[in-house]
Amino acid sequence: MLKLSLEKIFLHEKTVEIILKILEDEESGRDPYPLGISREVGSPYSYISKVLSEFEANALIESEFKGRVRVVKFTKDGRKIAEMLRELKKELNKDFVARKKLSVLKEVVKNVDNREYSKKYKILAPVIAELDRLKDTTDDQEVVDSVLKLKEMVMEMLNERAT
Repeated sequence: MLKLSLEKIFLHEKTVEIILKILEDEESGRDPYPLGISREVGSPYSYISKVLSEFEANALIESEFKGRVRVVKFTKDGRKIAEMLRELKKELNKDFVARKKLSVLKEVVKNVDNREYSKKYKILAPVIAELDRLKDTTDDQEVVDSVLKLKEMVMEMLNERAT
């Protein structure tokens, strides 16, 4: 049997899905078992069984039979890796383009503070429009929250008329 390296296993999308499914099951109090994992992640049982065997050979999971069903659970190290992969997946699902745009807009707002009102308005009015566009085009909730805060700050700046 060809032994796969852990690096190749963990950088494969289906493998990450398998790990996260086991973690989800464990955290919700369900017993993860190969056939259930196979159904949930949409991979053949034979593939799931092969991957789980590699995990077990590398001491990331342990398995036992409960009746006729093989149940798997993470070892301490396996759980640590699963939690790290979950966090990495969350991180990789962020909208980095929106975050970059937001960063640029924040810098524009930061640099406009000491200008006279008419110049401030000419700079900040387009910023408001861009913030609205950004809010409507991203699914990244952190970006949406930051956009709303920045827009509120910009509106306050515009409401401060020069005396």
